[in-house]
Amino acid sequence: MTRLLSISSSRADVGILQPVWRAAAAESDLHVLLTGMHCAATAGDIEVPASATLHRGGADLAGATASEAARAMAAVGTATAACLDTVDPDAVLVVGDRLDMLPAATATVPYNVPLVHLHGGEITEGALDDRVRHAITKLAHLHCVSSEGARRRLIAMGEAEARIHLTGAPGLDTLRAAPEMTAADFADALGMRDIAGLRLVTVHPETNAKQPLAALEAVLAALDAEPLPTLFTAPNSDPGGARVRAQISDFVEQRRWASFTESLGSRLYPNALRHAALMLGNSSSGLIEAGLFGLPVIDVGDRQGGREYGANVTRVANDATSIKAVLAGLGARPERRALVSLYGDGRSGPRVAEAWRAAAEEPGLMRKPAPVIDLPALEASSC
Repeated sequence: MTRLLSISSSRADVGILQPVWRAAAAESDLHVLLTGMHCAATAGDIEVPASATLHRGGADLAGATASEAARAMAAVGTATAACLDTVDPDAVLVVGDRLDMLPAATATVPYNVPLVHLHGGEITEGALDDRVRHAITKLAHLHCVSSEGARRRLIAMGEAEARIHLTGAPGLDTLRAAPEMTAADFADALGMRDIAGLRLVTVHPETNAKQPLAALEAVLAALDAEPLPTLFTAPNSDPGGARVRAQISDFVEQRRWASFTESLGSRLYPNALRHAALMLGNSSSGLIEAGLFGLPVIDVGDRQGGREYGANVTRVANDATSIKAVLAGLGARPERRALVSLYGDGRSGPRVAEAWRAAAEEPGLMRKPAPVIDLPALEASSC
């Protein structure tokens, strides 16, 4: 039986990975390492298959300074090495682009173990995640991508086409599988009396910008212009995330129509996408998952710049006036778009599990072929 080590560094990973975990656990010895944001005091229990072995270690980036983040990244690398020593996996599965996922990926290099990467080939120009994602791509031996655009981009980056599997985004599997709640039950679960016109808001720092909090300031100013039920979910722990959290907390405390939740989880989040009037902010979920429900999304700033998106998404600058204009155009009850996603059909988990199981048995997986580049004959340099 093949042994897989899957690494999760944030609550956002869990909804993506759970369908893969279920499929992998059926035929493999599954181990899960929880690190990064899972090490925070606010982290809750994570549901993994009963047959899986759970490991914990590392540190949370904490959303504070670059220095604190760098030290936490080192702790994540150390915890990953300890886990690799214990588990001795046949393959390691990593996802995405977070700062705390990079040290987990690099820790696998001395062990010469196959690295399987989910969600490579995407673009987020306004975040440091962009560089992290591409770095992990070059470390990885197998790629499970969410879209055709991502597949083509990896080929352009020199990755062998045979190693790239168009599986779709496994997070959509989690959304499809969640039981549907009525609007009344959803409101009760949140402790909100009224969700008519509910605005679902998630804002992260724009880490590749001179003003990382510009998107947040524009969003808060736009929301304040019209008091409607508004639910904030927590920012991630990238540098600047602590400041985003503090400003949101201050905003919510002074407005009865606004509330905050750390995380909606795999049951409430899909129902939030089902019952909200719109989503606002700069989360990747607005571009990847919300389209499955046709939810109107206002994507603010450049954090997600370059990522593929559907007709349900309107992109605006970090400017409150522009956001208010889009809000006014959508109205109190925006019309939903067709339930279509560019990122798959909600049946991706088994595809990912099958891709890595098949690849693990292939000889020569660890030898990544050099990209084919048509270069003219080189002449001796005179330097």
